[in-house]
Amino acid sequence: MKTTLSFFVIFVIGLASVSLSRHTLGEAAQAPAASERLVGTWRLLSAGTFGRDGKFDPYAEYGPNPIGYLMYDATGHMCVSLSNPKHPRWVDAEKPTDAEKLRSYDAFFAYCGTYELREKERRVIHRPEESSWPHYIGTDQNRNYRLEGDRLILSDEETPPGGERRHYQITWERVKTDEH
Repeated sequence: MKTTLSFFVIFVIGLASVSLSRHTLGEAAQAPAASERLVGTWRLLSAGTFGRDGKFDPYAEYGPNPIGYLMYDATGHMCVSLSNPKHPRWVDAEKPTDAEKLRSYDAFFAYCGTYELREKERRVIHRPEESSWPHYIGTDQNRNYRLEGDRLILSDEETPPGGERRHYQITWERVKTDEH
């Protein structure tokens, strides 16, 4: 009788352990992967670099309150745009001057193409197929990424032509389905 009771207790504990581990694994399996969390539309909050003193400096061409969108879809395609909301209008919308066209070029940046997510490395690679900057087409644009709630933070280091190496950060906020 004692042996049967011991066997029964061990059996119940084992069954409970298996059940608990399946439940825990089921919850982990239900947590969305980064690739699923990345899909959607993101609104630009800030874009700029960090100075040597650690101070965040917004990109001058887009201003302190830039606007833009970043979209990732489940097929592996993406589009991004950044612009300055204080962009001056052309005096004659039918015939902008060369100077007005140049200011427009400086105040707006966009590209579209495909993307690859490397979750273990916490990197996303954008592969532009079209871009307002032709030299981006056909390149790999590598970004570190962090997902913090409804925020997506892309960052890396870059060296602009003739400049010093700098750390940049672009912060996005998920557009909710009830926002239009």
